[in-house]
Amino acid sequence: MLNQVEYYAHPAVRRRIAEYCGGDPDHSAGMTAEYLVGFGECLLWDGRAEPFLSVDTSRFHELLDRGLDVFRSNWDAVATLGVLDIEYFNNDYPGEIYLRPQRCFALLEPVRLAVRAVFSEYGIPFLEIMTGQGYHFTTRVLRNSAADEGLIRIGRVRDTLAGKYAHPTGRRKRRVSIFHGRSFDGMGRLMEFVAHQVIRRARDRSRLPIVTTDVAVGPGRCGREAVSIDLSMYADPIHMRDIRTAFSTHQKHKVFREKVGRGIADGTPVQTCFPTGSMTLYERLRMRRHFRWTAEWAQSCGPMTIPVGNAGILRLLRAYRSSRLYRFHREFDSVDHDHWTRWSETYDRFDLSRIPPCVREILLRPNPNILKPTNIQTLVRVLLSLGWHPKHVAGLIRSKLERDYGWTEDWTKYDAGSRADFYVRLFAGQLRCGLDGLADHNCVSHQEKGYCVESWCGYSLGNYR
Repeated sequence: MLNQVEYYAHPAVRRRIAEYCGGDPDHSAGMTAEYLVGFGECLLWDGRAEPFLSVDTSRFHELLDRGLDVFRSNWDAVATLGVLDIEYFNNDYPGEIYLRPQRCFALLEPVRLAVRAVFSEYGIPFLEIMTGQGYHFTTRVLRNSAADEGLIRIGRVRDTLAGKYAHPTGRRKRRVSIFHGRSFDGMGRLMEFVAHQVIRRARDRSRLPIVTTDVAVGPGRCGREAVSIDLSMYADPIHMRDIRTAFSTHQKHKVFREKVGRGIADGTPVQTCFPTGSMTLYERLRMRRHFRWTAEWAQSCGPMTIPVGNAGILRLLRAYRSSRLYRFHREFDSVDHDHWTRWSETYDRFDLSRIPPCVREILLRPNPNILKPTNIQTLVRVLLSLGWHPKHVAGLIRSKLERDYGWTEDWTKYDAGSRADFYVRLFAGQLRCGLDGLADHNCVSHQEKGYCVESWCGYSLGNYR
């Protein structure tokens, strides 16, 4: 097998990918995934503006015949997916994971093992998929089950998002049930709870900082590198997010050549993503660059249907409802943003002279500053120190997102209020639960991260605690 098209032609590979999408290759239109996405450089060769193609599941074979990376929708017809994504990232050397994978994946091991331990302790079955930059852990909760009802009870859907769910547009052929939307949000809160436990377990063993959603860190031995627990899929409507499938290829470095470096992009072959099984790290790293070996693993590994984790999720729900994080979430949900008709009297009247220039810049020039998780974390830290309720911090962010600052994000598809709520809830929850000790909340660290906008400004971030 010389390329990904030949690899995808193997019947076992097609079957395993189809199983991960909730169906079989002979009846792809019946998959439980609501849609599929193909990603790859050949789409740019065809003159498309974007390197991805979203299609109905009936076009499953077309994506594989073209050698595209294959993603499935988070939105599923019969279940709510639980996904935890961990990855190595480096703001100075984005190509490091491709240039020195042995080093980078070894640095991921303490976090990977902590995720496995937390899921196992709650009795949650999962699939662990090695990706190009880390690992995906997936489980699912069946609709209309006791676990699904538990997720619905803890989940929330903003009125603006409920309106989007109720009216199919674009690739959506049908509405999203409000109950399914709440179940998805509830799963996001549980994965946030899991992330807290993973960080507590792994941070003393990890040689790298462990952050959520690619928050920037200061320089280490090889630039600004860290392990990210990426929960960002839960920031957006369920119908707007997708995940790479088991046995998909990985050609992200071929598409983003300038980002990783042309030498690394050209010198690194297209790789494979697969369930780890009981393989050692050395065995995993060898397999990911060998199409035939991966195809043989697809032949022997058994079905790739995402396991049902209902019983374990119920145990996780019970633990979550007795946690500090749950109590914070209840407090967060007890307040709402100021109505948009009052923004000119409330959020717009905030005295910006009370905050340092680096934080002021976020609000004065929101695009793209207010979209960056690092900036949102800093804004949350500073405004909470000034006595703001976290929900109103989210309201302030929403008041910027819903105005015309030339956004590249299409807020008719995404939801500004839900995006703001997610990130503020995430970072404020880490503060409230003692996970964020503000060790890097100072001017020197902020400058090392690359986020200082005015040296010797007369303010000190360390005073906002």
